[in-house]
Formats: sequence, structure tokens, C-alpha cells
Amino acid sequence: MIALEQAVALLTKQLPPQTQSELVPLSDAVGRITACTLKAPLAVPNFARSAMDGYAVYAVDTATASREQPVTLTVLGTIFAGDALNFEAQVGTAVRIMTGAAVPVGYDAVVKQETTDYGQDQVKLYRPVKPGKNYVPVGEDVTHGQTIMAQDTYLNSDSIGILASLGFTTVPVWRRLRVGLIATGNELVRPGQPLAANQIYNSTTYSLAAYIERTGGQIVVQTICRDDSAALTALLTKYSEQVDLFITTGGVSVGEKDFIPATLAAAGGQELFHFVNLKPGTPLYAAVWQQRPLLALSGNPFAAMVNFHLFYWALLTRFQRNDHFQLKQQRVRLVAGEMPASTMRRFVRAERTDNGVIIAPIGHFSAVLHNMVTNNCLVEQAPGQKLVAGDQVTIYVWPN
Repeated sequence: MIALEQAVALLTKQLPPQTQSELVPLSDAVGRITACTLKAPLAVPNFARSAMDGYAVYAVDTATASREQPVTLTVLGTIFAGDALNFEAQVGTAVRIMTGAAVPVGYDAVVKQETTDYGQDQVKLYRPVKPGKNYVPVGEDVTHGQTIMAQDTYLNSDSIGILASLGFTTVPVWRRLRVGLIATGNELVRPGQPLAANQIYNSTTYSLAAYIERTGGQIVVQTICRDDSAALTALLTKYSEQVDLFITTGGVSVGEKDFIPATLAAAGGQELFHFVNLKPGTPLYAAVWQQRPLLALSGNPFAAMVNFHLFYWALLTRFQRNDHFQLKQQRVRLVAGEMPASTMRRFVRAERTDNGVIIAPIGHFSAVLHNMVTNNCLVEQAPGQKLVAGDQVTIYVWPN
């Protein structure tokens, strides 16, 4: 039986970092990873503009201004944001200007309107300003040619806004991880189909697909396979050129119908490991088949989710070349709930809150689904250790 960290390392080595890129519309780029360095094609702002409603002036003209002895300047006109510049700056003059409007070349400061008499043809200034006051120069935010985002940058919502401000309409990003999901089991039925005696609806691959797609992955196929070696081999063969990673559920324990390891061996697959020192989901299996890694999860829904979280995020992190997707470890206080000691290293479903972590009082069997709704992390439980409220525990949190 292999240790968890050793198993993760063995499997992730089989999925090299992505080298293929694609151009996607800016509106579709959130959550993706930049495939090259992005540089600013223009400055932001690309013209000097006012930071206040007031008057554009030569700062030197305001030097002696005070409430007792205001400086009076001739007002050449008014400029609103978006207006074309029809004024030439002149010493001894001012232009009424609104926030965001372009400052005529020559003026080097803006007097905010609250320190004036709001004059129309002439304006009295009651306070001096220094050069650059309330004045936004060209490139204050971004200079032309500046590196905006390095290669392998995760694009969040703010990133999209920054790129939009620079006029980007498309973004070069690494191609998504393509995943084939196969649930095995004669008892499984797709939701929406009638259930025969002793059958259940396939649920696990729907959760897996949701996690994968939510974090930028692409589901190439999501299907059910009977407990039949020929059927599984046919599915793997059909999609082997279309996926980067296969994930299966079920068929990996030691029962008569646990056929996946034997099927892969017969088809020329290279086994990486079978059985990992963790609970739940001990009979975890991984192999390489036709240069494609295959991760075979437990058939029990929660055990499969534990397997998935402990392995998939490491795979995605390596493939997409960005630590945003890494499973994060944190030390927090267990504020409610308890777990009896386990003989194996165990991962317990839990809810991370602002105050700490809570373990649900019931429902910790591998096949129990209902309390996974509030499950947003896993608590690690060392062999022989009982967990009680007040303990400092290690939790694992997956990306949102």
C-alpha cells in the first residue's frame, strides 16, 4: 500500500504541463491561464485628465491665491469627459473641467471647484495648487509596453477588467484540461431513466464534472460503462486521442466485478499504484494507458470525492502551470463535532467557517451524500488520533 504523497507524485508526473494555447474572447477568459506575457498596447490613461470637477490651470498662476486676495483668471470654456479639445492653454487663463475630461496641453494642475467662486467667464481662486495637483498624467495606471500579466497568470474577474481597459478583445490562454469521465457498474442508471430493481442513479460523475468545468476543465465524455472489460477498453480506445486524463469510478477493489486493474493490464496499461494508505477510498488505482494517465476512484460517492480532491487539484496545478488550483492546507480550530480514532490516515468531510471548522455529527459513511452540500473542506485525522472540539486540525481546501 503506497503513501498518499508518493501516489500523488507518481501520477502527476504522467501529466506534463500544457504547451498548447488558444485565443479565447475576453468575456470567456476568466478562470483561464495566460499562455504568454501580455504587454500594454497603449498607456492608461492615454491622455492627461482631471481627477476633479474644477478648473485646469497653470499652477504658477495660483501661487498667491488666498481667500483674502483671490487670483482671477479668464475662463476659456468648459470641457466634459469625452469632449474633443478645442482650447489652447494660455498663461493667465483657466478651463472649466469635469472629472475624467482631457486637460489641454500646457495646464499642469486642476483647482477643485470648492476653492473657487464657480465663475463662468472669469473665476476667482481662493487657494494655490502645486503642479500635478488633481491632474492624472498619461500612463499613471499603465505605461505603454508595460508587462500587464506574465505568462502563466490566473485570470480573475479584475484581470478581465484590466485587459478590457487596454482594448483586448481576445486573450491567449493555455488549452483546457480535457477529461473523460466513466462511471462503471451494472447497477448505475443515468438520471432521467427509469430505475429497475436494485439499480441506482449515477451521481458521482455529475459532481466531478461540475468541479472540473467550474475550474476551467473540459468534459470530453461523461458516460456509464457496464462491468465489462471489452466495453471499457472500447471506451478508452474511442476517446484516447481526445482526452488528457481519464477518471473512472468503481471497479477498483478486490471483488469479482472490480475489473479495471485487470482490464488495463490486459490492454497494455502501466500500473502506477493500487491501494493508497488513506480512508475512505483505499482501493484507489492509477495507470498510464497509451500515454494517457487514468485515475480510478472508489465507487462509493464520498470516498470518490475524497480521492478526487486529493489527486485532481495536483494534476490540474501541474497541467495549467498555476498554483491557484492547488489544494490548500490550513491549520484551524475544530469548533464543533468529533470523530473516533481511526486505524488509518483518514479524511473527514467538514465545513470551514469564519470561526473554525465544523464536523457534522452524523453521516460519515462513504456512501452518504446528503451532508456533502455544506462540505467545503476535508479534515485530516492521523492514525490513532481522536478528534474533539477545541483541537487544532489540518484542513484541505479546494479552489472555488
